[in-house]
Amino acid sequence: MPVYNAEKFIFQSIQSLLNQSFRDFELIIVDDGSTDRSLKIVQNFSDSRIKILTNPHNQGIVFSRNKGLREAKGVFYAPFDADDITLPDKFLKQIDFLKKNHDYSMVGSFATLIDGTGKPTGKKWKLPASSVRIPSIMLFRNYFVHSSLVIKASALPPEGYAEGFDRVEDYLLAFKICLENKTHNLPEYLVKYRVHNTSATSDYEKQVLLQDEKVYRYIFSQLEIELTPSRLAILCVLKDQCVNQLRPEAGDVQDFLLLILAQNQKLRLIDHEQLHKEVINRWLKFIFNVKVKSFFNVKSPKPLVIN
Repeated sequence: MPVYNAEKFIFQSIQSLLNQSFRDFELIIVDDGSTDRSLKIVQNFSDSRIKILTNPHNQGIVFSRNKGLREAKGVFYAPFDADDITLPDKFLKQIDFLKKNHDYSMVGSFATLIDGTGKPTGKKWKLPASSVRIPSIMLFRNYFVHSSLVIKASALPPEGYAEGFDRVEDYLLAFKICLENKTHNLPEYLVKYRVHNTSATSDYEKQVLLQDEKVYRYIFSQLEIELTPSRLAILCVLKDQCVNQLRPEAGDVQDFLLLILAQNQKLRLIDHEQLHKEVINRWLKFIFNVKVKSFFNVKSPKPLVIN
């Protein structure tokens, strides 16, 4: 658990972990130079399972996650954010799944969204896709809630979290694991994911786009696809972001999706049949969400079928 100025939420977050019905774990907390009461709150816990590490100054979430990883001794690794809350049987159910299903290396869960006061927002993240479908979805968006994960330590990338990918490090880590391992989300709401009020300013939107651009550039480099500004804009829309601001041409979207299919057919990065289904799904969602006026004049999705 990396912690930075989380005094409002850290007690409840830690308590939810210590109350797990599965009790044989170590809780490694890395304080990343907090300037509020976070560290003092952590130090007030007397549970012997807690191990506290501190950074002399703020060094970022990737640095802190990797620092904790280097200290971890468990067979399983479970990342958790300092403002989220877990249900009591989370570890028990997920570790039981991984022990019974030896061919799986990472398991997450559905999540309930809560606001800054801990109240449900009314929104939930339901992530029911099959294991074989998940890698193709991960090309376009992260399909895992990071605080919901339990991962076999043996499946973690040797470098841990990638440096320079702060704030999208969770997406990149999950993507790398999905390429090499079977993964799954348990169909249960085992985590309460906290959503903070963030004003929809242009500066915030630019930050989100820059973060996504980093991880997308890595992901599509695996398919040997150069991400031009227009292709990045398409990905932004396909991820259900920026729909009101961006209006890529339907033909450009289709050409990009066809390129993804062609490159995957050549390189066999992920299951091609599943990718084809996901591409068709993204194409149809684009048509619906962007509300292309000339719907019947748009080229049919049929050319997306590659023999």
